[in-house]
Amino acid sequence: MQASRSRTHLVLALVASAAISGCATAKLDQTADASRIDPSKRALAPLDFVSFCIRNRAECQVRGQPAAMVPMNQQTMDALEGVNAAVNARILPTARSSEWRINPAAGNCNDYVVSKRHALLARGFPSSALLINVVKTPTGEGHLVLVVKTDGGDIVLDNLTGSLRSVSQTPYVWIKRQTSADPLQWENA
Repeated sequence: MQASRSRTHLVLALVASAAISGCATAKLDQTADASRIDPSKRALAPLDFVSFCIRNRAECQVRGQPAAMVPMNQQTMDALEGVNAAVNARILPTARSSEWRINPAAGNCNDYVVSKRHALLARGFPSSALLINVVKTPTGEGHLVLVVKTDGGDIVLDNLTGSLRSVSQTPYVWIKRQTSADPLQWENA
């Protein structure tokens, strides 16, 4: 039943979804208030994410307890800082690429976000706490970040900065994200 539901989500998203417009590649220095995302507003997953899930099914399955949060402690912060720094250093930034890839030599925000999520899943973080978010930068460019839900607040991992930040400390307009219940379901801002 779960596999059938997942396939249905993938097919529907492929048919109806639109791809994200590019990723910002420059460092941001402007600030803006972050919006909150209303989980009652369903959205279509980005088409390129759906293609990624078809190629990497294990990356898009529910892992761990639904709606789980990770504890905010030193071990969690060390893991988040380590993964953010390692992936940011490993992938060289390039212009827009539509194919999302885990740990390529060069890539854009799509590649950074799935690589960070992959690394945290491998460390045992539940999928419900690792949410890919579509945002808009202050310059109006589409961008992706990974939000990690902790019991001390949501933490943003971003390829445009080496610093971990809370959602409210980012300069982004929040567009949509994965739901905590299912990585294949998305919700609008």
